[in-house]
Amino acid sequence: MKPPTLTRIDYPAMVLAKSLAVPIRAVGWLCLWLVCFHCGGQRTNAEEPNLAEPKKSAVAGAEIELRVFEEQPLTASDREHWSFLPISRPLLPDVQASDWCQTAIDRFIVAKLEDRQLAPASLASRGVWLRRLKLDLLGLPPTLEEIAAFEAEHEPDADSRLVDRWLASPRFGERWAQHWLDLARFAETDGFEHDKVRENAWEYRDWVITALNADMPYDEFIRQQLTGDLAEGATDSIATMFCLASADMPDINNQELRRYDRLNELTASIGSVLLGLQIHCAQCHDHKYDPISQADFYRLRAIFNEAMPELRRDQPFNVFAGDKPGESARFYFRGELNQPGPTVVPAVPRIAVAPASAAPPFESQPRVVFAKWLFDSNNPLTARIIVNRLWQHHFGQSLLDNPSDVGVIAGGPSHAELLDWLASEMQRQSWSMKELHRQIVLSAVYRQTSMQRDGDEDLSSRWQQDRDGRLYSRFPRHRLDGETIRDCMLAVSGLLNTQAGGPGIMPPLPESMTGTLLRGQWKSEADPAAQMRRSIFVFARRNLRYPLFEVFDRPDAGASCPQRDRSTTAIQSLQMLNSELSLQCAAGLHRRWRAANSGSSAEDVERLFQLALGRVPTSTESSALSAFLAAGTSEMELAACLTLLNTSEFVYAD
Repeated sequence: MKPPTLTRIDYPAMVLAKSLAVPIRAVGWLCLWLVCFHCGGQRTNAEEPNLAEPKKSAVAGAEIELRVFEEQPLTASDREHWSFLPISRPLLPDVQASDWCQTAIDRFIVAKLEDRQLAPASLASRGVWLRRLKLDLLGLPPTLEEIAAFEAEHEPDADSRLVDRWLASPRFGERWAQHWLDLARFAETDGFEHDKVRENAWEYRDWVITALNADMPYDEFIRQQLTGDLAEGATDSIATMFCLASADMPDINNQELRRYDRLNELTASIGSVLLGLQIHCAQCHDHKYDPISQADFYRLRAIFNEAMPELRRDQPFNVFAGDKPGESARFYFRGELNQPGPTVVPAVPRIAVAPASAAPPFESQPRVVFAKWLFDSNNPLTARIIVNRLWQHHFGQSLLDNPSDVGVIAGGPSHAELLDWLASEMQRQSWSMKELHRQIVLSAVYRQTSMQRDGDEDLSSRWQQDRDGRLYSRFPRHRLDGETIRDCMLAVSGLLNTQAGGPGIMPPLPESMTGTLLRGQWKSEADPAAQMRRSIFVFARRNLRYPLFEVFDRPDAGASCPQRDRSTTAIQSLQMLNSELSLQCAAGLHRRWRAANSGSSAEDVERLFQLALGRVPTSTESSALSAFLAAGTSEMELAACLTLLNTSEFVYAD
C-alpha cells in the first residue's frame, strides 16, 4: 500500500539523529510511518498531488529540509460534487400546468411542484405585484400616480414596459448597490478602536451604483474591481476598493502583520463572494470537508501578492495602485506569520479547474488572468453564484442553503436544473444582470400570491409539503431591510430627498448614542433636507450603525454578508413607534393627507390608506379607522398615520 501524502512534516528529530550518528533516512521513514499510522489510508482514484518547493536552511552545519508540504490529491468523488460539474443548459420540462407558465423559469418550478402533486398558488392582484415590483427594483413604494396609471393600462405589453422603465431608473442602482456592498464589507471607516474615516470610501459606493444603473456586464463589473488600477484611467482604481474594503488598523506597530492579515481576508472574500467557496477555512489547515488544501489558499492569495505593497504605519490604503514586485508569496504553516514556509506561485483552487481543461497560466499579470478565468466557460462556479444571488434578493430566499457556500456539507440547490438554466442564460445574455432581473420579475412564480385565498383547495397540502417555501408553491413573503423601510417612510411622508452621490450624510442621532463615540465621529447634517436622503447615502460607520438599520439586522461590515438575518424583536417596534424619524415621517404623512382633505370621512380614510399602503382599505379597516378618528383631533390623526407606518404590511414585501 502506498503511504498517504502529507500536509506537513517537522524534522527536529533529524537534527538530533545527526548529532547521535543515527541515519537520517531511517528516522525520516520512522516519522513517515507514524504519520501514516495516524492518518489512515489515502483517497482512491486520485490525481497527482501538487508539490510545493521545500524551504532549506542550515542546521548543525548541514543544509537539510526543515519543512515541506504535499496536498491531498483530488479524487473522483471530489469531482462529482454538483457545484464542480460543468454547466449544461437543461431542456425545459414538460408540465401539465403549461397554461399557467409565462416564462421558462416557471416550468422548472411547476415541474418540481407536480412531482409532489402540488399546484402553484394563484396569481396576486396587479396592485400587489406592482408594489412588490417597485420595492424589489427601486426600493421604494409606488406613488398614487403610478398606481392610477398602471390600473388604467390594458395593453398586453404594459407589464414588460413598466419593468423596463423601472430598470432604467437611476433609483435602481441605489437599491441594488446595497446588496453588493453587503458582500463587499463596505464601510466608510476603518473599524477597531479609533474607527477613523477612510478617505473617499464613498467613491466606491457611487461606482457600484453607476455600474449597476448602466447594466455593466457582470464579467466587466468584476474585472474592474479586481484589476481597475492596471487601466490607464486615473479613477479606474476606485473599483478595486472592493478588494480592500475590510476593516484595517493603520496604527498597528507590526505593519507586516497588517499586510498579512489584509491579504488573508481578501483571499477569503474572493473565495466566498465570487466562487462560493469557504476557502478561509484552509488558511491554517486543509479544509476538513471540501477538497481545498492549505496550499490552494496560499496560491490564490499569491494572485494578489504584488498588488499589496509594503504598508507604512498610520498610512491608510484602500485601493490598488498597480502591481509592484516584492517578496515572493509564501505558504504559512498553521496560518501563522512567524511560520513562513516554501514559496508558492499564483494559481486557482485545483478543484475549480475542470479535468479536461488546463489551469490558466499566471506567468504575468496574475490578477488579469484570474479575472479572465472567472468567466471561462469551463468554470461553473462564477455563473451559478451570481444568478443565485439575484434570485435570492427577488424572493427573499436563496436556491442554496448558503449563497456563499457550494461546498460538500452546505446542501445542494432546491432546483438544480433551474440554477443551471439561469446560469447558462446569463452567459448567453453576455452577463447582463438587468436581463435576468427582467425574466425573473415577469415570471408567474414571481407573481404568485403569498396569502390564503378563498376557495384554495390546495392550501392544506401546500403548507404540509412546503412549509419553508423552498418549493415556491407561493411567493415567499419577507420583511424589508432597514434601509428600504426608512426610504419607504420618507417616500410616503413626502420627505424623501433623491439627491444622489457624494460623501455619506449623518442624520441626527440620540445623545445616548453619540456619547459613546470619540469626539467628532458623528456630525449631524445641519441641512434638514440633507438628513432625508436615501439610506444608501447614510454614512456607514463600522463601530456605530444607524439605529433603524441596527435593529433591522444590517451587518456590521466586519465580514462579507451573503444573506442578512431577519429577526423579530420588541426593539424594532419601539424604534418604529418612538424614534424621532418615525415621528417626523408620521407628521409628514399627516400633512400630505390633510392637504387633500375631501370633507368626507370615508374618502379621507381611503386617501390615507392609499398614501401609506398604496391600496384602499377593506370595509372593516375603514370602519375601525373612522371610529378612531371620530374625535377629530390632530393628535388622533397623527396617531393614525404613525399606526399605518407600523403595520406589518408596511414593512413586508407581500
